[in-house]
Amino acid sequence: MFIEQSAGRIRLARTLFVLAGVLPCALLVGLAGWRHSARHREAVERQCESLLGVPLEIGGVRHLRPGALRLEEIRLLSATGETILALPALDVEESAAELRLATRRLECTPQVVRALVELAGTWLGEPERFSKAWVVDVAELAWPAERGAAAVRPLGIHAEGALADGARAVRVRREPEGRDEIRVQSMPSAGARDAAGGEAAGRRLELHAIVDEPLPVAIVAALMRLPPAVAAAAGPAAIVQGGIDAVLEGEQWSGTLSGSIGRIDLAALTARAVHRLTGEADLEVGTLAFEQGRLVFCEAGMTAVAGRVPQEFLNAIVNVLACRTGPAFRSLAAEPLRSYDDVACRVRIDGRGLAIRAPGDRAGAVMRSQGLAILEEPLEPVPAERLAWLVAPPGRVPVPASDATAWLISRLPSGSSAGAT
Repeated sequence: MFIEQSAGRIRLARTLFVLAGVLPCALLVGLAGWRHSARHREAVERQCESLLGVPLEIGGVRHLRPGALRLEEIRLLSATGETILALPALDVEESAAELRLATRRLECTPQVVRALVELAGTWLGEPERFSKAWVVDVAELAWPAERGAAAVRPLGIHAEGALADGARAVRVRREPEGRDEIRVQSMPSAGARDAAGGEAAGRRLELHAIVDEPLPVAIVAALMRLPPAVAAAAGPAAIVQGGIDAVLEGEQWSGTLSGSIGRIDLAALTARAVHRLTGEADLEVGTLAFEQGRLVFCEAGMTAVAGRVPQEFLNAIVNVLACRTGPAFRSLAAEPLRSYDDVACRVRIDGRGLAIRAPGDRAGAVMRSQGLAILEEPLEPVPAERLAWLVAPPGRVPVPASDATAWLISRLPSGSSAGAT
């Protein structure tokens, strides 16, 4: 049977088919092509650089769901274009007030730690530049396996940056959750106002950190923004654990810390010193208090085993720190380099000076060789400033005789020479 058809109806059906079928498919194909294009990847790179505040390169972009991306083959770059951090994949989820980042594994080198600490410090100190809170989850944080370095168990990390009422805080903790934690809070300094008497111009930093599971000293130095030479001086096997509570105001730190540094390589520690020592040492700090960048009180213990020490250094210990000579102070052959079996002492530094004591079971012996005392504990404290004499260049006493000794004196308790006898 012939069915009469209207030309207008045919045109309407064709138009509806194009609008409802062909055009959406074309748009989807175009969008898919755009999302896989180099231009889209470059646009995401620019957006991520704006959010993170650091240059980076992205190898690929995958859209997981609305507002969530998976960035592949990421390289975080320095200002000179060098690769600081490389990740196979990073999940990014952004909302109006928060940025969430997650990755499966992160190779945590000192260089990476310095870059991340710098980024966190910028976020804390520049609220006008970074307006979003953030959360970072790393399933496994791995440490570099350096030759001779102590083994450190891989762990996960959860980090977050929160902001409220002008204050900002960064918190980093171990996963699974334990005692290890770092908290840094930034807030306007009380009484610090701008020239017009408006909002606070200065910032106050509060730091609380606990390192319960030992970390490589190079990682801790990077966390504290210390020069790489500080970490290198302890040797590749050195590990750190302990805690600190401190406040930064007026560019000077005040607070307390305690903890230990184990497996210190004395050869590395004294590589650039006047006197070269060898052996392995452990330092345990019971309490160390500092105020406005100056040491107020310190009580610590030090042990060392199986090393060698110059006779000139032994002479300096006696002359400068008032340690007493033991039966084995000099060898019969007058050797310039002496072997020792062990060292053990407790040190106390405060306003009264520097006191050195041997453990109670050593009959006053601080350093021994073949069971005989090389050095014995002093009878009285000495001025704390005399520590600088040990690092002063030969023939340039009294101190300060160099930048190093002047810096050390500026950090020791003031007035300690008056209290010592």
